[in-house]
Formats: sequence, structure tokens, C-alpha cells
Amino acid sequence: MTWYTRFITASFLLVSLAVSAAPPPVVVQHAARSSVSYLYTDVVSGVQLTVPTGWRVRAETFNGMRQLRVVPPKADQRERAAIDVTVRLRSWRQGETLAGLAAQFRTQDGDREAAQTMHYLPKAGRLVLDYREGRYVSGRLWIVRRNLHIFQRKDRKKVLEMRCAANASEYKGYRKNLALLCYSAQFVKPRT
Repeated sequence: MTWYTRFITASFLLVSLAVSAAPPPVVVQHAARSSVSYLYTDVVSGVQLTVPTGWRVRAETFNGMRQLRVVPPKADQRERAAIDVTVRLRSWRQGETLAGLAAQFRTQDGDREAAQTMHYLPKAGRLVLDYREGRYVSGRLWIVRRNLHIFQRKDRKKVLEMRCAANASEYKGYRKNLALLCYSAQFVKPRT
């Protein structure tokens, strides 16, 4: 064996040992997409939901009705992605039913497309809708928003409405957090 062959063999062995001894690459998750969350309970309305870490829940009154607004942690998520999450317990409107809402969202209405995904579970009293809608913002800028909209019947008088929306171009990055928020909302007995 010549010195050159021994040198190449030794170099190859050193490189292979260095590669095999290297630690595995570290995978870092984006904070907005982490699976860490906490449970939030609104004692007034008796609604409980799972909230991703860093997101804040604010109770507010809109049109005389109490609703919860979930706010993402970063300003660009609120502005560029225009994430909007609202949870409210409201009364049924005159003649409104889950079947009627399902029929309404099956077809296009104005700037709203027909629902891309619809799960109507009459026994569970739940309607899950995934649809897109467009609107003009800042004059002539047309923005398409994607919505995850869930209706959960509480009783004959009340319905829990969860709406998670974001700009369609940014929706994919926040889909897991939005789904976690909307699907996790449930009723608990309010404290007296």
C-alpha cells in the first residue's frame, strides 16, 4: 500500500466517523405553530376553549352581545395575516336551524363562495363550514379570506358560533392553531 492510498483511507475513515458522531439536526418550530396550549374558560358564558400559548383572549361586547376575541401574539399575524377569531354564544334567529344554515352555505352568496367543506352532524348539533370570501380593502385591493365557521347547538334557544378567519394567502401557516381554537370550543357549567 502506498502512502497516498493509506492517506485516502485514513481520511475517509476520519470523515465517516465525524459524520456518524455529529448530533442530529435540531428542528425548531415556529412559535405560532407550536402545539403547546392552555385551557381558557369564560365563567360568564360557560364556554371553554383551548388557546395556543402566547395568544390572548379578550371578552368584549359587540351589538349588545358578549363575545370572546382571540388575539395572536405577533403584530404581523394580526395585520398581514389579518387573523380574526371570535367565539360567541347567541340566540337563534327567527326560523334559523342548523339544516337551514347548511343549505345557505351550500351555494354562493355575493362575495362568499360555496362552502368547500361542510360537515353537518344533526345528532351532535354541530355544523362545520370551510369557505372563502372576498372583499375590497383600502379602496381597490381585493382580499380573499378563508373561514372556518362552526355552529354548535346548545339548546333550543342558544347556539355557540365560532369563526376563525385569515387571509387565504397566509391561512396555511396558521391552520392548525385556528382549527385548535375553533374545534375545541365547548360548553361547561358556568359558575354561580
